[in-house]
Amino acid sequence: MRFLIVRKADHDTEAGTLPTRELLEAMGDYVDTLAAEGRFLAGEGLKPSRQGVRVTFGADRKAIVVDGPFAETKELVAGFSIIDAESMDDAVRWVKDWPAEDAGGDVRIDIRPIGCPGGLSGFGDPSENDSPRPRYMVMLKANERSETDWNPGPELLGRMAEANRAGAEAGVLIAGHGLSSSRHAKRVAFAKGKATVIDGPFAEIKEMVAGFWVLRVDTIEDAIAWTESFPFPDGDQARLEIRELYRMEELMPVAS
Repeated sequence: MRFLIVRKADHDTEAGTLPTRELLEAMGDYVDTLAAEGRFLAGEGLKPSRQGVRVTFGADRKAIVVDGPFAETKELVAGFSIIDAESMDDAVRWVKDWPAEDAGGDVRIDIRPIGCPGGLSGFGDPSENDSPRPRYMVMLKANERSETDWNPGPELLGRMAEANRAGAEAGVLIAGHGLSSSRHAKRVAFAKGKATVIDGPFAEIKEMVAGFWVLRVDTIEDAIAWTESFPFPDGDQARLEIRELYRMEELMPVAS
């Protein structure tokens, strides 16, 4: 099974504070075992929400854009990983060993099963590779309907599959995945390094993510323009958040 491991934001990530060398080394050691087994599939950090936007849609599917920063810091996404695990319990065991160097052992991690409730296959790799172009994560925000694991039906799923295929062939869309509702999720909250596991569902529906896509485009305006034609499950009622992913070169001064 594949799981999305979501590292929630805090004051430092929202301030744009880069990870220390010690944290980068600790995280490297932490993922080594899974990586050696081919089960660590991605690991990315998101730039602060002040550099992001939220998108809703008006007449003729025209994007209505609100610039960050966004107030609900603890519900924002600061980074994510994608892992293969035998079960949710296996994923929780891995997360409970999260490096104490991260935020002094005071972090919150959500574990979400990857998989569109309607059965649409996820695809792609969000990693940077050798391309110099920026990458942007487009997050479809959850709502009461998505939290029921709603199936949008074969017609809409077919349109989404075709849009995914066309975006990938154009070299613009490099990854996309749906997520099960938060009732299938777990949250691991750390306080001074001690982990507490909390079962879903979670109350903050509007700040959760129902699915995501990763684009490789030149500007955030290009990412916004892409959203205006994509057949999201919620149609013109879709609510999105778009955030740029860090590039390795931006972290290198810390690592060197």
